Amino acid sequence: MKIKLDRTSLLKLVCLIILIFAMFFGAVELIFLVDLGGIDFAVTFLLIYFASMRDALTYKFRLHKSNLRAALVYLSELYMFKPKIFVSHASAAGILVALTCSIFLACLVWVPLIYVSSGFIV
Repeated sequence: MKIKLDRTSLLKLVCLIILIFAMFFGAVELIFLVDLGGIDFAVTFLLIYFASMRDALTYKFRLHKSNLRAALVYLSELYMFKPKIFVSHASAAGILVALTCSIFLACLVWVPLIYVSSGFIV
């Protein structure tokens, strides 16, 4: 049996995939919508449902993006990320890793600088 993918069968296949995808993500009420209103009503409901989900996700994405930007601005003002300080400590840590193969010793180079940047030691 050969299956021909003409326009109508392709559209039915796409609608079926969308319905299965939506039911997988918790839209079980689609079964009742298909039973009461038909496939057209259910697909219209899905499009509206996904549009509201898209709006909520873009809002969350923008919120996380602005929070990340604020955190990066805060981090860029810290003492340990000043170019002279950062380059000297990064090169010292790199040399320690190359000579001793110990990441623990390389991290010890950063500990005093982290305390100074945090404001505990003035």
